[in-house]
Order: sequence, then structure tokens, then C-alpha cells
Amino acid sequence: MRLDRTSEADDSVTIALEPIDVLGAGENARGPVNGIVAKRTASATKTDTPILEAPQSISVVGRTQMERQGATSVTEVLRYVPGVVVETYGPDPKGFDWVYLRGFNAQSTSDFRDGLRQSSVSYSFFRTEPYALERVEVLRGPSSALYGQSDAGGLINKVSKRPTDDPHYQIEGQAGSYDRFQGAVDVGGPVDADGKLLYRVIAVARKSDTQFEYPTGDERKDDRLYLAPSFTWKPNDQTKLTVYGEALRDRSGGSALYARAPGSRWLPTGDPNFDGFKQDQQQIGYEFEHAFNDVWTVRQNSRFGHTETLLDVTQGYWASDFGVIARRNRTFDEDMAAFASDTQAEAKFSTGPVNHTVLFGVDNNYVDADVRGWQTAWGSTILIPSNPIYGVDMPDPRKLGTSFQNYRQKLTQVGFYGQDQIKWDNWVLTLGGRYDHLEVDTHDRLAADDYKRKDGKFSGRVGLTYVTPFGLAPYVSYSEAFVPQLGLTQGGGTLKPSASWQYEAGVKFEPQGWNALFTAAVFDLTKTNATVYQNGFPVPMGETNSQGFELEAKVSLNQGLDFIGSYTYADVDVKKGAYPGKRPMLVPAHTASGWLNYTFQDGALQGVSLGGGARFVGKTYGDAQNTVKVDSWTVFDAGLSYRWRNATFALNAVNLSDKKYFTTCESDAACYQGQRRTVIGRVRVDF
Repeated sequence: MRLDRTSEADDSVTIALEPIDVLGAGENARGPVNGIVAKRTASATKTDTPILEAPQSISVVGRTQMERQGATSVTEVLRYVPGVVVETYGPDPKGFDWVYLRGFNAQSTSDFRDGLRQSSVSYSFFRTEPYALERVEVLRGPSSALYGQSDAGGLINKVSKRPTDDPHYQIEGQAGSYDRFQGAVDVGGPVDADGKLLYRVIAVARKSDTQFEYPTGDERKDDRLYLAPSFTWKPNDQTKLTVYGEALRDRSGGSALYARAPGSRWLPTGDPNFDGFKQDQQQIGYEFEHAFNDVWTVRQNSRFGHTETLLDVTQGYWASDFGVIARRNRTFDEDMAAFASDTQAEAKFSTGPVNHTVLFGVDNNYVDADVRGWQTAWGSTILIPSNPIYGVDMPDPRKLGTSFQNYRQKLTQVGFYGQDQIKWDNWVLTLGGRYDHLEVDTHDRLAADDYKRKDGKFSGRVGLTYVTPFGLAPYVSYSEAFVPQLGLTQGGGTLKPSASWQYEAGVKFEPQGWNALFTAAVFDLTKTNATVYQNGFPVPMGETNSQGFELEAKVSLNQGLDFIGSYTYADVDVKKGAYPGKRPMLVPAHTASGWLNYTFQDGALQGVSLGGGARFVGKTYGDAQNTVKVDSWTVFDAGLSYRWRNATFALNAVNLSDKKYFTTCESDAACYQGQRRTVIGRVRVDF
């Protein structure tokens, strides 16, 4: 933002003074990011806090970055964030966001939307449409002192678009690789002349294939319908109530597994007559805020959601060395309902020279899931590599197979937390604590048995930050977390909750006069009762330790040049348990990324924006025993856009060189392909 100032010494003389650049002015931690460099966060403390003062490593991806990089999923939003590994199972046609944070699986245990946990059980996950997001914040490291049940690596908080005071009308069309066609609408603004009632409606419709094609020419689909209305009532400046809802319908081709065949050929193990994925999802909730005065503000956020999930997947293994691929079919039919609520009171006051921002709150989560699974015997169908035949009659596991899991599970959790952000001179001390009580009731229909578990857990956090006048902010912190582990083991029974703790030290730097943020952090993170999923069931691994460091830079210059860069080193190994001394599967030691973007400011090319980036993921293991090695890979991305009046034309390409690689292999008959070259064009018009 640029301001020009004048000084009037008297009625007849006007003196022009130098312009003032105000960087990051007007940013709200729960609203849009100004450009690519966020300055404030609500995820780190649940209060509107400068990122410099948060004693924990955090990254924020705003709408501008999402659009420049052409992100079409939450997974793609996170590709250039340090400490994060995505697409561990490739560009999953099911649309799952496979995410690892600091070496730990975060897909099911670190998913938050607007500060509330999005629960999951088995294959039931709440899915998120990226077009409906304003920003995505990644808080790395244990965070249970505020959020309760969250995992060791941290949490991912997706912040939704909400009604605004200014009217806006946007329509967008997409077309691209694999016959992708998508239309989207985002409209909203005031309903009445006084601006006390606001609305926003977001809708997406997509018809698309994917890169996963059967030899018969049959495609794996990626179709979506999405609708999200929201309404805000502001009777005065102190009170605001937002009510929102969303409905989502996904139809896709299910899991895409490949087997290595002779002659370096790769064969899909599935079949178009069976494999597929369906999910129907609904959510409704509200956000309430009232400021009593300059000291006290209360908030309450609540959301109820429901999912229905049906997954058909074919698995395979080599029955003999380069002989035939024996297959079995599996069907998962699941239903999940979840409720989350968070009520908090915030007070801002001073005690002498010390300023306080105190937060008290209580939150609760409730999950009710019904999980059923059937499977046929191995060898119920086969593939002959020399003559693979697809489109055959596939046995229905529900009719010709056996049930391998059938249970209903309920979780009830309530937590009480408190936090004080204490500021004295240049020092910021953050203290937080929380106690959670949870109950998990499981009825195993196959074993005709019930499992009941009750747990209580205290989690704490302490951090100290020194913010210099020139924008340098070193900090140290200690934090804890725990998370209940839902589902049943293969032999029946439940798992103990996992606990984690972390020591972190780092430095953040916002150079004066620059629109930039540089961060560096070192961490030592330990998690107990860690698990991996094998054959669709959680398997205990024991105690796992992750040590390493992260670097991130975000720079936006007035001349139209933007840069995003990151590097992560993570030394992760199992200390105690089933695989001592082994590196957890899917976890690389090194990851790095960089994106450079230039927007022409004047001349014949004014309005043209060019961007390019590279992503590197180091070698990993595809199994817990570290017997299946997966090579490292590097891919290049690019973006081009042109803004003319109220229209924007954009073209994005992922994996420009069309590099062929696999993100992981569990065995020679269960490999997951990385994303091939994908080109998508967009036209957006803002009225």
C-alpha cells in the first residue's frame, strides 16, 4: 500500500513530502493475505498475532500464491511449504490430501478448518475445495495446548472465504489436461443498504479424467459438485454472526496402484469394472463474536458434518517371480458424523508496563463412525503380464467375499485451555496449558466385543520471543501434543493415544522497508505410540524421533518480483518398538523448493506475470522394514497470466518435463505414480 502525504503550513502553502510505504497494512489474521507475504496469524495462538511474535514455526499460503501456482487441491497448495511432504501416494484419484509434517503422517490427525478439527476414521475424511479457501496456515510442531487432539508434526488450518463488506462477483472457467473442465462462481457482498447483512455463495462444478488410464482406454474420473453459501449479520461494530454450510459430491476412479512387469512396463492392478470412489459430504456451522468493550471479547465456533463414503479397490501381488499378478477386491462402506465446537473469551489489559492478551476456552469434539469392509480371496482374479485383460467381470466382495472389518466407533472429547501472551518492552512470553478428557467406545461386530477407553491428558506450551526494533525475532519454545488413534487393529482392539513433545529454537526476520519474511528453525521432536498403516490397518511402531532444521523465505519487491523458497532437513528414526533404528516409511531426509515470479509493471507487457518453480524430494523407503527403496525426484512447474481490465487469463503447468517417477512403492505390485505433466488454462472475470 502506498500513501502520499502533504503538509499545509498555512492556507496558501502546500509542501509535498516523500511517499510512505505501508507494508502489510490492514491484514486480518482470519482474512485475505496481502500478496504472498503474510504478516499475521490466528492459528499459532487463536488470537490475531503478528507472525514475528509467535514462538513456533508457521507458514501461510494466501490466495495470491494459490492462483499463481495454479493449485487445484489442498495438496498442491502445500507443495512449496517447508517441513511438509505431500503426494506420498501420488496425485491420488480419490482426492485425499496425503501430508507429512516433520516426518509424521498428518493426513488424519492434523486437519483443521477455521480453527476446528476435521475428524476422520478409516477412509472417511472431510474434503476441502481449495477455491473456497482464503488462506492455509501450517503450524509445525505439537500444538495441543490450544487445540487438544493434534499430532506431533503440527496442524494445517484451512481458512474459508467469508462474506465481505465490498460487493464482488467472480466467475471462472478451467480447461486442461485429461479432459478437465471446471466452472466456478464466487459472488457476495451486502444485502441491505446499511451493510448489516452480508452474503457469499461459492460453487464449483468439475468434469474431468485423470492421468491414470487403463490399457483399454477407460479413464479414472475426478468429478466434483460443490456449493457453499454463507451469511453474516452485523447488527453493530461489536457483534458479528456468520452462518455457513457446504455440500460436496465427489465421484472418482479410486486408488491407482501399479505393478512392475517385465520389460520395465507398469501395469495398473485395478479394473475399470470395479475400482471407484464415491463421497457425499455436508457441513453446517456458525461463527459468533462479540466485543463487550476494549478488554473482553467472546467467540464461539461450531460445526456439524456428515460423510458417506464408498471405496472399491483392487489390490495385487506377484504370485511367483514375474509369473502372474494375483488380485483381490476390497469394498469399504462407511458413514461418519462429527461435531466440533470451540468457545473462548479473550481479554487484553495491562499490569504496569506489561501487556497481556489472555485467552480462556473450552472445546469439544464428537465423532460417530460406522465402518464396514469386505474382501475377496487372493487370486479371485489374476493379471497375466504378457496379455493383461481389463474390463472383465469382477467379483463383488459384499456378495462373494467375506467381511474383514465391521465396527461402530464413537469418540467424545472435551478440553479446557488457557493462554497468556505477555509483552514487556521487546520481550514476548507465551504460556499455555490445557487438560483434555476423552472417551472412545468401539463395538466390534465381527468379534462381538466392546472396547471402552478413557484417557485424560495435560498439554503445555511455553515460548519466549525477543522482537528487535529492526524486525529480527529470535525465539525458543517447548510444546506438547497428544492424539487418540481411532480404528481397530487387524487382530481386533484399539490403540493407545500417542503423545509428543518438542524443543524448538528459531529466528524470524522482517527487514524494515521490505515486504518480506525470512524464517529458520531447528527442532527436536519425539512421538510415542507412533503407527503406520499396513494392509489397511494401523500397526504400532513405538517411539519415533525427528530432528532437523527448516528454512523459508518469502520476498515481494515493489518492482513486481516475488520469491518463495524453502529447505528442510529431517533426521527421523524409530527409537523403540517394532522397527528400532529404521527410518519411517515415506519420510525423506531432504526436501527443497523455490518459486520465482515476475509481473511487468509498465510498457507493452504490463499486466503479464511469469512464474516458475522447482521441487525436490529426497529418497525414501516404501515399507517400515526399509527394504523397498524409492528414488528421489525433482520436477519443474511454471505459470503465466495476463490481466486485462477485469479479466485474468492464466496458464499453469506442473512437471514441465513430464518426468516419469513413483512417489512410493510398498512392493513391486503396489507402486504409486507421481504427477505427470499437467497443463490447465483458466479465465476469470471479476465484476
